[in-house]
Amino acid sequence: MSAQPICDQKRLREEAYADDVHLDVRYRTHQLYTVELGDFGRWTLERLTWRGDERVLDMGCARGDLLRKMARQHGGWGLLAGFDLSPGMVAKGIKLAAGLPVPFFVADAQSLPLLEETFDVVMARHMLYHVPDIQSAVSEATRVLRPGGRFLAVTNSARTMPEYFGLCEKAVARFPAGTQLSRATGRFALENGATFLEPYFDRVERHTLLGTLRFPIAQPFMDYFASTRSLMMRREHTDAEWQAVLKYVQAEVEAVIATQGHFDVTKVTGALVGFKGS
Repeated sequence: MSAQPICDQKRLREEAYADDVHLDVRYRTHQLYTVELGDFGRWTLERLTWRGDERVLDMGCARGDLLRKMARQHGGWGLLAGFDLSPGMVAKGIKLAAGLPVPFFVADAQSLPLLEETFDVVMARHMLYHVPDIQSAVSEATRVLRPGGRFLAVTNSARTMPEYFGLCEKAVARFPAGTQLSRATGRFALENGATFLEPYFDRVERHTLLGTLRFPIAQPFMDYFASTRSLMMRREHTDAEWQAVLKYVQAEVEAVIATQGHFDVTKVTGALVGFKGS
């Protein structure tokens, strides 16, 4: 049986995250259309108390946006490092971090090429649901954490973005070229994530953050929707089939906007923090 698209490592590495094009669309959508003001990266870091000299590892760091921000805002870190499964993402991270002391490398979270007890903080932000063996990734994070270290896992609620996923599911059910959409957070969510962390950490805390994406016009929603094409369509689908899906979804969104003046998507996200014993 083939892996679900959401955790198919080959598909993630070569299609969904071969580069940062699709990821950038989703980043910008959340930045531009979230109703509540605030820096999500800052909120994420504020779930921990920092000395400022920690050695930090970002698992599945993509192009390393948060690590670069940390390096620019404060230069006293013991070490800031990140890795990703995608060579394309790592190459972009290295390019963007030119001149900053932030190393990036390609690696699999399930088997890290790192020594034990090397880092004070390990972050895994919106990535554990992509890992085939989540337990192995958490185990590896624990292994490379020093005694007293902390694991910061950022994920969504299983109830996040119901309006978006509802449309996706309607589209998949309507068009044979669609594949059965598996919600990423069904694998590692705020609701079930602690069960993966508790065997490895003395204590696990849960933090929840609510928000809303508000689209006054359909196009930005459609851009976001289109960025997930490789995860919701069968590999053998045609461009014509994809265009039919887009046309259907756009009509649904525009109908809501015509009635309500906007299309809202409810966000429920947050973080789980695991504390390793001394």
